[in-house]
Amino acid sequence: MATRFYLPTAGTPGASPTPDTAWERAIAAATTWPMPTAKSNSALTTYTSLFGATATSQTRWHSWVSDTLNVNQTISGTMSMVIGKCAETSTSGDAHLAFSARVMQGDTSTVRGTLLLYHATSTEYPLTASAATRIHSARAITTVNAIAGDRIMMDIGIHGVTPVNENMQMRFGDPTASADFALTAALTTDLDPWWELSTTLTFGTPVSFVRNPTLTMMGVG
Repeated sequence: MATRFYLPTAGTPGASPTPDTAWERAIAAATTWPMPTAKSNSALTTYTSLFGATATSQTRWHSWVSDTLNVNQTISGTMSMVIGKCAETSTSGDAHLAFSARVMQGDTSTVRGTLLLYHATSTEYPLTASAATRIHSARAITTVNAIAGDRIMMDIGIHGVTPVNENMQMRFGDPTASADFALTAALTTDLDPWWELSTTLTFGTPVSFVRNPTLTMMGVG
């Protein structure tokens, strides 16, 4: 069973690690939000911004951070993603869906391991009038042995291939009244974006972090 994550546009994450330094820049409105496995009912919101350069490079749009893993877990297999209302202003934009998925050590900015950094070409974004989904399907990840208390961080942005410095867009949010997108490119409907790992993960307060009330009263915990 896979672990699906949603991409809300509201809320405060339990930690805000530093985004991957592989991004050359970020949009002015770049934000870090929680990354739940159940919808939090935030509004679908289109984020439009200048790419920021004319050379082949990467621009981060936003980041999301999961809750803590409750036990040690091995993350392996594949990951998939579908993001809606992706668009560029002209065909010269050469925009492609990019991301960085990492396991962070606890609440720090120290990387336990990078699951997958995808800063490469895939399928170019359509023009704004035809904004549609773009996907990554079953891309192999690097196995990471995560520790209880670690978090997963996802940065999503755009890989521009010799682009013009023009407006590009993506749409995020997780309203509970909307269904999830199918893992299909070129959908023009307005549904919930998501990404998932093929590994089944569990989250919560690690057992080692819970103080034993009896031992605490004895001055041990």
